[in-house]
Amino acid sequence: MVDQAQVPSAKYIRDTLIAATIASAAAFTCSMLELPPWAMFVGWVAFFSQPGSAFSAISSGICVALGILMGMTAAIVNALLLPMMGNIAFAIIVFSVAFVVVSLRGLPLVGNIIAWFLGLITFFAAYPANVLSGVIGLTIVTALGILAGYCCSYLQSLTGESKAN
Repeated sequence: MVDQAQVPSAKYIRDTLIAATIASAAAFTCSMLELPPWAMFVGWVAFFSQPGSAFSAISSGICVALGILMGMTAAIVNALLLPMMGNIAFAIIVFSVAFVVVSLRGLPLVGNIIAWFLGLITFFAAYPANVLSGVIGLTIVTALGILAGYCCSYLQSLTGESKAN
């Protein structure tokens, strides 16, 4: 006998279809624009780290973008200091970056430290050869992921409260 508590509701299935459709459309868009789909999913995760309103989507986007810029800055400073200081330069830079990011956690617009670290991870995972165009591209593609996450959340909210993303 099937336990009715374990049978997915129509809403559960609908929310799953919404998420899968939007994720697929966003990944297809990345593919067509020759942008890395994995970075779009970083934006998706950043949005769902504090889902909800348009404000939280904007806040997550700002934090991811600032994290990408912080990664770029850290890489440049590391390249400058490494010849003079050796590997200790990297430890000092990581301490400085972590100190700044974590100290912002209480601020309303830039306090999403998960999104900050996702931005840092995005930069260092991609480590673009052309830093400026790389940062711009990574910011655009993560913004697409945040927009996709917001659309997913919004559409799911039209069908009632969602518990599955």
